[in-house]
Amino acid sequence: MSAPPRLSRAAAAIRAGVFADLQRHIDAHAARGGDLIPLQIGDTSLAPPVVPRPPEGLGSYGATAGLAELRVALAESLVARGFGPRSIDPATEVHVGVGATHALFCAVRSMVDDGDDVLLAAPYWPLAHGIIGAAGARAVEVPLTSRLYDDPSLDAGAIFEAARTPRTRAIYLITPNNPDGKVLSAAHLASIAAFARAHDLWVVADEVYADYTFGAPHLSVAALPEMAGRTVSAYSFSKSHALAGARIGAVVGPASLIAAARRVSVHSAFNVPVPMQRVAIEALAAASWIGEARETYRRLRDVAAAALAGADVRFHRADGGVYLFLDFSELLGDRPLDLLLAAAIERGVLLAPGEAFGAAFPRSARLCYSAVSEPRLLEGIARLRAAMESIAR
Repeated sequence: MSAPPRLSRAAAAIRAGVFADLQRHIDAHAARGGDLIPLQIGDTSLAPPVVPRPPEGLGSYGATAGLAELRVALAESLVARGFGPRSIDPATEVHVGVGATHALFCAVRSMVDDGDDVLLAAPYWPLAHGIIGAAGARAVEVPLTSRLYDDPSLDAGAIFEAARTPRTRAIYLITPNNPDGKVLSAAHLASIAAFARAHDLWVVADEVYADYTFGAPHLSVAALPEMAGRTVSAYSFSKSHALAGARIGAVVGPASLIAAARRVSVHSAFNVPVPMQRVAIEALAAASWIGEARETYRRLRDVAAAALAGADVRFHRADGGVYLFLDFSELLGDRPLDLLLAAAIERGVLLAPGEAFGAAFPRSARLCYSAVSEPRLLEGIARLRAAMESIAR
């Protein structure tokens, strides 16, 4: 049988799954009937604020831009919560996607051409790198939030300026950050905004954890002067309302880009499942749920940090989000992270490897403290510490 034709360069540039190298250890643990505590993925143990009703709208196609009722409710909710631009036109400035992943791809595909560069603030959500590559652009990793934790006085715009190339077309930033929880300050955002304006760049502002900050409030770069017309802000019901299985997300941006994103969406998903959009509308009406979830996540962050106290690992207490980004460099020395992750899997706990979040983090790993109940979280960290002790030199 002859070999098939070559794959596209865009497909070849997309990374394999985060756990591809560790899958044999995961499979072996499962084959032994082992209990595996999943601290690697951004799930929540909280029940969502709504329970889906019997499906409606299954027999007909839905609006390709998202239900008008959902776009109106989302725009009003975002403005009320202080997120995104100061005003949002639901008719022309909101696009609903099959999760924020799809909505972001539609937006990025609409702003970059093949061969363009996107400055990707690192560490980052792993799928951001793939979205940029699938859109034909090159992700240029720019270590940012880890540096700002160590020295908040650094000029964030200057950090991006040092990484800019002649093909730079856009910036991708996440606040609160996934995986390290850093919340960008007003000064950081103002500096980044000035850099974007000076070089006529798009800004992709991934704000899916905007509701979950534990100190300073979340600020949106789109609300800064002259930024609404060059910023696309992303939101996810998976994160805001514990509806990961519903696959509902949205981007908010200038009308010209949203119109283009809708065209991309028609040819990639056509319409978002209508029953799931109705669930999202109901979730937006559950006004108290987010506040209660925020306090739960704050407590779990503190529980996780306390359980790791004294261990041979470095991390910053997250400003927001639902993760701790753990640096095992001192424990591992020049040994690979897989040594620790495999030992952790053998003891029944799973973390996400740091290289998925940026090439500069080969001996780091992400721990999600919202993914399981508090007792399971504590058990998972105890298992992690046992794995650390097993490889200590």
